[in-house]
Amino acid sequence: MPKGIYKRTEFHNNITRKNQKISAKSRIGKHLSEEHKLKISQSEKGKIVSDESKEKNRLSHLGKYTPSKKRNLGISLAMLGHEVSQETRLKIRKSVNLIAKRGKDCHLWKGGKMKEYPELSRLRLSIEFRLWREAVFARDNWTCQKTGIKGGKLHPHHIKNFNQFPELRFDIDNGITLSEQAHREFHKRYKRQNNNKKQIVEFLKTQ
Repeated sequence: MPKGIYKRTEFHNNITRKNQKISAKSRIGKHLSEEHKLKISQSEKGKIVSDESKEKNRLSHLGKYTPSKKRNLGISLAMLGHEVSQETRLKIRKSVNLIAKRGKDCHLWKGGKMKEYPELSRLRLSIEFRLWREAVFARDNWTCQKTGIKGGKLHPHHIKNFNQFPELRFDIDNGITLSEQAHREFHKRYKRQNNNKKQIVEFLKTQ
């Protein structure tokens, strides 16, 4: 190989592109073995992609072809009335279950609380709860009472517990506006049971 700076020309680029096309065609119809896939997966574990690489990757994809709305509509119309066999449905369900863990296998599982307290879950999604929430925010001028910051992600906090004091669930005087972060801090300090006014007064005073 010649010494000094090796400058690539368009001739070299054309050869590279040609070789890439030949290589791609040679791989058509070929499938990686499970063992090979596992090796690739293990080799990629623990690798950290730098911000520079992410930006280069983003820029390299700018302006590339994306299917038009007309093409997507054509595909949609072509699939109308197409029935998926039971066998195919089972395969799809199996592949989804392998990717997404559900129920007790999911890392977000909390012991089936929604099934355990269906009435409370329904109430929190009701129009009454939404109106109470907006009324609390309006009274506090959409301002976190802990930080004094207006707007952002706000939470309506029940001074006395939602589930322990059903008669106060939609009482505006039993609500106070907190930011998402402040709300987390409160429950981290005082937990989620037996909350009272003394706790919220103490929480608002502390730095």
